[in-house]
Amino acid sequence: MTVAKKALFRVDASSVIGSGHLMRCLTLAKALQRSDWSVAFACRAHPGNLIQWLRDQGFDVLELTAPAQASTKKTATGYAAWLGVTEQQDAAELKQLLQAPVDLLVIDHYALSSVFEQAMTGFYRKVLVIDDLANRPHHCDYLLDQNLYPQLHSRYDSLVNKEATLLLGPSYVLLRPEFATVQRTAKTDQLRFLVFYGGTDELNLTSLTILALQQLQKTDFHADIVIGLANPHRIELEKRCAKDCRFRLHMNTPQMAELMSQATLMIGAGGSTHWERCALALPALVMTLAENQLASTLCLADAGACIYLGHGQDLTAVQLTQAVQQLLDNPEQLQLMSKQAKQLVPQGGGCAAIVDLLNTEFQGRH
Repeated sequence: MTVAKKALFRVDASSVIGSGHLMRCLTLAKALQRSDWSVAFACRAHPGNLIQWLRDQGFDVLELTAPAQASTKKTATGYAAWLGVTEQQDAAELKQLLQAPVDLLVIDHYALSSVFEQAMTGFYRKVLVIDDLANRPHHCDYLLDQNLYPQLHSRYDSLVNKEATLLLGPSYVLLRPEFATVQRTAKTDQLRFLVFYGGTDELNLTSLTILALQQLQKTDFHADIVIGLANPHRIELEKRCAKDCRFRLHMNTPQMAELMSQATLMIGAGGSTHWERCALALPALVMTLAENQLASTLCLADAGACIYLGHGQDLTAVQLTQAVQQLLDNPEQLQLMSKQAKQLVPQGGGCAAIVDLLNTEFQGRH
């Protein structure tokens, strides 16, 4: 009898980190499950974590203790502060929780590097790192960066061990299955907006966007407003949408692919949503919420697949209203954006190729 191959995902979600890293891991996790892998997660109990939500999805989660806030603030800045402990402490705690080594350790965390990867030696057969910053060294078997960048193939030259297999670009994009099967159904005579600023939206750009859309010359439209479970402005947004029947609020919706397929235009943040949107040929006005979203957003804007409006904290409702109005006045630009977006992502995304590679690698090991 064959024993299921075991994969463990080390990834966090929080009110600071957002949910994007966990969501892209979940896509790969489910694809591995469908290919008879046994999958578990290891997540730290940060404020705004999605540990219980993952368990509700049927996954085992190794829960790493919540960081002591005071000590972290003194010692760590930038992405390092996302971890809440040192890399060595993270590895030590994870090794204590693990009953036995796993076949594949998947790491998707901006605060983890070769320090953590090497500290975990002996607890995995192979390690897959998901990254898009190219700002720290890795010691891994595979490195996946699904984004589009100018120096795509040279970014990791001095950062990754020579034996590592690099999986680079949108042909490896971790696309949820529904984005592979849903067809674009947007109607030219129905104006529909889709608004989504990621899992948290601390700047409350969702509210600003509602105000901007309410100022449009064209008043006959429908807007789907999507927020995550950790959105701190939920009550305010519920009230805004209740007052205007053109707006419908969706919380942590499983219908994202369907909403994208129906939309005329998406308004939201850079990040992994880019690729889902491209798969469904959906034009977009994009703001960046973090430095790591900038390079790929600029690349997509250069490719004509979206329009970049700058950093979210600098955006005003007036600017956004003008940008939307300009696109509505130029429907041919919307069509061109749609066409350019569609060309960037392969049908079905890259999950199947990654799972095939891993299955081939681990064949005969059990």
